[in-house]
Parts: sequence; structure tokens; C-alpha cells
Amino acid sequence: MNCLDFRRRLGAEPHCNDADFLRHRQDCPGCAEAQARALAFEQTLRQALAVPPPAELAEAVLLAHATRQQRLRRVYRRGALLALAASLVLAFGIGLRVEARPLTDQAVEHLRAEAVTLTFTQPVTAQAVRDAFASRGLALREVPDGITFVACCPMGRHRTVHLVMSGEGGAVSVIYVVDVRTGAREDFQHGGWQGRSVPLGAGTLILLAQDGSRFDAVERAWRAALDAR
Repeated sequence: MNCLDFRRRLGAEPHCNDADFLRHRQDCPGCAEAQARALAFEQTLRQALAVPPPAELAEAVLLAHATRQQRLRRVYRRGALLALAASLVLAFGIGLRVEARPLTDQAVEHLRAEAVTLTFTQPVTAQAVRDAFASRGLALREVPDGITFVACCPMGRHRTVHLVMSGEGGAVSVIYVVDVRTGAREDFQHGGWQGRSVPLGAGTLILLAQDGSRFDAVERAWRAALDAR
């Protein structure tokens, strides 16, 4: 179990007793501290919620529920089905706008959620990288050096392979979106990150870093790896 797996499990199950979880906590002071903070917050929240309800709470809840039911019946009599249809159309439109966000914005949001990966320093095997791309239906011609993290991650509705390449100048997050190709190569800045978006093969390569000085070298490496011109 690595730090990212530990933090994901911690968010879902702070009291996890899985052997791999406990072993990682024992070996990683940072993750052990993160669990201690999570448990302390949970205890504080439990204490804050441990307030005895007022004696009249049950009656108030029943009254509110009865009032809501009466209102709902009136709403349905006045055309609730039409209102529901309109709300579904609106929700669908909002969903389309969310998915219409630029890939670069989605990539920055994804990196923020998994920023801990930028701190990984242990190299991953070339076979692990090949396997990740193979699971997305892609075969690498070669594997670039310096990869310290690889995972197949969803990014909204898109399928990606997310990697981190460590080296002089700092870590570079590499997100290859396998199912959509952007129209043009561009450099950008977003949310304090320097970035580059490159249409590559059948997908899009997105590079993110605090320092973009390695982008040219990283782009060349992945062009060679994916055998894309």
C-alpha cells in the first residue's frame, strides 16, 4: 500500500484495521499523523453532535413531515410532473456544461485531489507502466525514465493514465487522456500550475508542474514512447 492508497482508504474508513493499512501507518509517519488528525476530527465532531434533543423535537418533526406531505400533494395536483420534467432538462444541461469544461481545468482539479503523488520518489517498474497503458488498450514503444507513480484514473467521464516523473527541477505530472484528442498544442497556466496540452496519438497528453522547464524533454519522451508524430 502506498501513501495515495492509504489516504483514499483513510477518507472512507478512518478506523480501518486492514493489515496493509496498519503496516503502512506504522512505516509512514506522515500517514500516521494524517490518521491521527482524522480520528481527532471525528471525535470532535461526535462530541459536537452529542447534544440531547429538546423534549418537543419529536412532535416538531412529525408536524413538519405532515405539513410537507400536504404541500407535496398540492404541488402534484398543480402539475408536478411538468416541473419534474423541467428540472431534469435543467440538470442535464448543467451536466453537459460540467463535462464541457476544458481538459486542462479537469486535469488541474484531478492533480489537486492527488497532489501527494508528486512527493513519491521510489521508481516504478517499466512493466507496471506498460501494464497501465495496456489496460487502456495502448502499447508503449518504450518507457521513459524517472517514473515514480502510475495509475489508471478516471477524470470526469474520461479515461486516463496518470503518471509522475521526478527529476531535476521538480516533479512533472503526466496525464494521458486516452479517449479524446484536443485540436492544438498549447501552454497554459491554471491555479498556480504551469501546464502543456499536446494532441498525441488518439488522445491528449497533459503536463503539469510548478516549473515547466522540463516540458520539452518530457514531451519528447512520450512522443517516442507512444510512437506518435
